[in-house]
Amino acid sequence: MKWWLLCALLTLTYAAQAAEPRAAGKGHAMQLHKPVDLHTAEVAAKAREAAFPEGAVRPKLLGVLPFGAGVVEQWQLPNGLQVVLAVDAQVPVVAVQSWLGVGSADEIAGKTGLAHLFEHLMFKSTKERPAGTLDRVLEQMGGSANAATSLDYTFFQETVPSTHVATVLNMEADRLVNLDLTAAAFRSELSVVRNERREVVDNDPDGQIEETMSELAWGKHPYGHPVIGTEKDLAALTVADARQFYQTYYAAGKTVLVLVGGFDPGALLQEVAQHYGALPQGSVPTRPSAVLPTGSAQRALAIDAGAERLAVAWRLPPGDHADMAALDVLTEILANGDSTRLAHALLYEQPLASHASADLNDARLGSLLQIHATLLPGKQAKEALARVDAAVKALVGPQPVTAGELTAAKNRLKMAHFSALTSVDGRAEQLGHFLVGYGSLQPLLRFSADVEAVMLADVQRVAQKYLVADQRIVVLGEMPPPKVARKRATAATKG
Repeated sequence: MKWWLLCALLTLTYAAQAAEPRAAGKGHAMQLHKPVDLHTAEVAAKAREAAFPEGAVRPKLLGVLPFGAGVVEQWQLPNGLQVVLAVDAQVPVVAVQSWLGVGSADEIAGKTGLAHLFEHLMFKSTKERPAGTLDRVLEQMGGSANAATSLDYTFFQETVPSTHVATVLNMEADRLVNLDLTAAAFRSELSVVRNERREVVDNDPDGQIEETMSELAWGKHPYGHPVIGTEKDLAALTVADARQFYQTYYAAGKTVLVLVGGFDPGALLQEVAQHYGALPQGSVPTRPSAVLPTGSAQRALAIDAGAERLAVAWRLPPGDHADMAALDVLTEILANGDSTRLAHALLYEQPLASHASADLNDARLGSLLQIHATLLPGKQAKEALARVDAAVKALVGPQPVTAGELTAAKNRLKMAHFSALTSVDGRAEQLGHFLVGYGSLQPLLRFSADVEAVMLADVQRVAQKYLVADQRIVVLGEMPPPKVARKRATAATKG
């Protein structure tokens, strides 16, 4: 689903603040604010840039952009580290997120899973700090930490009281370049990842379907192998592979530091320069490029589950393409609401499924519109596929999108993205996603206007252009025949 900017129309200091801690004496009433004057914000940022003394590491101001009721500032250190600042003075917490421009798409053949493995390894020891230090310090200050890996990036996040940001920056800068990749730490976390794969893919019908969908949709495209890696590749990885990967991709020049919350931007820039300014830029490799694959594909999987599954997908252009706003609206019209086309086709009129949803997974080198359905016990995935096909055919033929469907879909998109902005973490994730995923914040900043501009004709056009039979990918999760199921149960008992 697309990220959506909380437009200036929402001039309250983000609905987020109702759910976040408030400074003493502020109370709990929602505060209304006028949008910050962009010219005033630019003057203040340039003054902070000029205030750095000669000879010191001086961040360079790249730009000041409107962001909701405030602004977002973009900076860069001489070593290539990018810094994104979004002040929210009404909350005494800060989201500290380190975004690395490396995901599973950057891996080479035979070495898949390394990007995700480092999501785990980065919590191990550094040359200065033993393993567990970050978690222990965050717990003491009342903060929290997490991490995630995708096709195009890896990011690490902490949420801490504003008074402790400097400590977190110190630890983040340390593990960015000083990770102590011992053989023991490598083996330990690799074992964790292989167990994770067994749990979420090998022993999970939905995980098997999702992995098969990626394989069929992308083939030899950089998105064609699983983010978690294949079992064959994971089993063959060595600590030398991990060290090489770390030296290649974990460097200041490959990092975007996103800071959102209650802080003094001038003081925080000084802290960033102090902790990150001396780090090496690193040699940053060129990111892979690729064209979208073509052709349809279908595969049936025998799954051991209580009900059959269906997954249908269509390849789409990259997430910053001009058609994406209309495709987001189309996705919402198809599913994700009680009165949508697929809800009626699969859930209500002669019910076939217990669950049906659609997701537009946008990414740098291409996107997928995916439909997933969990069938009712005894119902067949093939029958559900026929209904999905009929619903899509009707959408571009005898039953075109109505004005009511268009309005409802736009409203659902807005509410979903308002919700994504209800915390400093959510705002930081959106900024990082667009800047690292697409190299620009502009797709985020213009998305509200793009959604509002979508017309009925736009939805029809993109449906006819992209939801075509020769680009459809299908995975049928089918229950094995009863005799096969009994044989498997018997074999498991004997084992």
